[in-house]
Amino acid sequence: QKKYLITSALPYVNAIPHIGNFIGSVLPADVYARFMRARYGAENVLFVCGADAHGSPVIISAKKENISVLDLVKKYHSLHSKIFEEFHISFDGGYGTTHTPEQTKLVHELFNALDKNGFIEEKITIQPYSVDDKMFLADRQIEGICPKCGYEKARGDQCDKCGELLDPSDLIDPYATESGSHNIEMRETKNLFYRADKVKSDVEKWFNKTAEKNGWSKYAIGATKKYLSEDIPNPSITRDLSWGIPVNKSGYEDKVFYVWFDAPWGYISISQNANKNWADWWKGGDNCHYVQFMGKDNIKFHSLFFPGQKIAWSEADWKKVDVLKGSCFLNFENNKISKSENHGIFLDQAIVDAPADCWRYALLASAPETDDTDFTIQRFADIVNKDLNGILGNFVSRVCKITEKNFGNIIPKKSNKFNLELEQKLNNILVDLTNALEVCEFRKSIEALRLLWSLGNEFFTKEEPWNLVKTDLSSAGAVLNECFQLIDFYARISAPFIPNTAKKMQSIFLNVQNDLSWPKKYERRIADNMNFIVPENLFSRIDDIKIASMTEKYVKKSPKIIIAKILTIEPHPDSNHLQILSVDAGQGAPLQIVCGAPNARAGLISVLAMVGAELPKFDMPLSARKVRGVLSNGMMCSADELGISNNHDGIIELPEDSVIGAEFKIK
Repeated sequence: QKKYLITSALPYVNAIPHIGNFIGSVLPADVYARFMRARYGAENVLFVCGADAHGSPVIISAKKENISVLDLVKKYHSLHSKIFEEFHISFDGGYGTTHTPEQTKLVHELFNALDKNGFIEEKITIQPYSVDDKMFLADRQIEGICPKCGYEKARGDQCDKCGELLDPSDLIDPYATESGSHNIEMRETKNLFYRADKVKSDVEKWFNKTAEKNGWSKYAIGATKKYLSEDIPNPSITRDLSWGIPVNKSGYEDKVFYVWFDAPWGYISISQNANKNWADWWKGGDNCHYVQFMGKDNIKFHSLFFPGQKIAWSEADWKKVDVLKGSCFLNFENNKISKSENHGIFLDQAIVDAPADCWRYALLASAPETDDTDFTIQRFADIVNKDLNGILGNFVSRVCKITEKNFGNIIPKKSNKFNLELEQKLNNILVDLTNALEVCEFRKSIEALRLLWSLGNEFFTKEEPWNLVKTDLSSAGAVLNECFQLIDFYARISAPFIPNTAKKMQSIFLNVQNDLSWPKKYERRIADNMNFIVPENLFSRIDDIKIASMTEKYVKKSPKIIIAKILTIEPHPDSNHLQILSVDAGQGAPLQIVCGAPNARAGLISVLAMVGAELPKFDMPLSARKVRGVLSNGMMCSADELGISNNHDGIIELPEDSVIGAEFKIK
């Protein structure tokens, strides 16, 4: 029997997940897992995820909260478990963690195998040491200027702007992330390195044979091709930290393994704790279909390093991924989600404002599958009100209430002549829905699901059973019977997306065994004269008062016209006078701005009108828009555009000591 393995990227254990984390990996993985169980049997599916419990971010967070690292890990693992249960995430074996004896044993075996096979190298390195903090700094404990793109907040392991993998010693003007100290010395220390370069050709052969054939996401394919076209760095796999998996090599007793050497193997150790037959999947070879879900910032570790380690550990013959789905980022109200800036929706609060199924459906309808996507409170309300409440909820409510009024709580008899036209339409769209889910295209699957729901409303409206009962009770009963068959059908096809609502729909039918298996075609399974109950409304409308309340709660109050610095400039591919700017607006990741000002240059500090800004020369608030095919997330401003003067020869030039991200006040 074919096996299906599904893994979701492991959330760091030091924070509450937000809606971007959720739609980036955990939610689509859960929908796919539920679909595969319904179609192929739960016994053939293994879906795992858990907390990434190691690494310097965990240590930093524990210090900030003034608790031990172990207590922090336990605290957030418990919170994650509760949150994912509230959102109906169906992990096999529950929500796991990488802080287990099984993980330590597995990583030690990995290291021994790689060391034996010649993939481990010992080197004396120069590593940043914070004199003020009296400690060596791990990659996430140090930031500075990226040597490749000039981004000023690059981390010691990676630049979030250009994606370059870094070593802490690469950073320009480094400082300790936690204390802010610039009193950094480069000191000698001994570390172990993974020779990724020795397995690069094998990884490339595997990638070329696998990725496009199996349907990896376009972004995952493009990013991996880019990484493979460059020299693969051989990362240091040991760290001078007090928390993590200890290095099992003499002379390294005071070090732990780098979190990315350790973390991906958590999928396997979590599986070992989740299912005693875990090897049926992880050692299943071609008899197992393996799909990974993650955000785009984690692709390189899963498309290069994890499969490379498996190839290097040749004796073990581990299952490598068949399909890698790398999601783009979900922004919120035109900005990056940020806990520190009180901007964004975090799952512990989201569940207070709306049921889990509302969030699940609305986020899937907005999934950032091919591009970064903006999610707003208004969009959330529109989706819930139109699709869930207006189409599905309204259909179920009207069918049940009209039937109760005219037939009591008994389902009327079927017609002797089925509506074959309706049946054919349903089956055609069911094929589209099934195919979309098979290849993990969730926005397309939501579109198909919505169409199927709409067919029921169209049928109900066309047949007018509320009028038909006055002249032909039998025919009206047959129409309502068909509608109950649709409710059963909708429960089955909706279950992967909105599982709690699907159960509510199926519980309408009394004395019926709960069966949410995936249908191959539209089936009329509900018997004549069966008892049913009229359910409470499946959904509630989100009104303007609720929208305003949620906006106040979740949207950061920030200035829209701010001081910003141009980091880099590139020529526009379709214009001689336009340029593509990378702009630091003091919000973390740089913004992409298209600009035609002749004085625009790298290093210039100027004024940026953010998306949503209201400018004197414009009738509408500024929106993100494409300029000659390139997205611009705002506008660099001249004095004329801000109504300060008539000067429009170039954008404003500000002093070098101006505060990046501060509001630019128009006098």
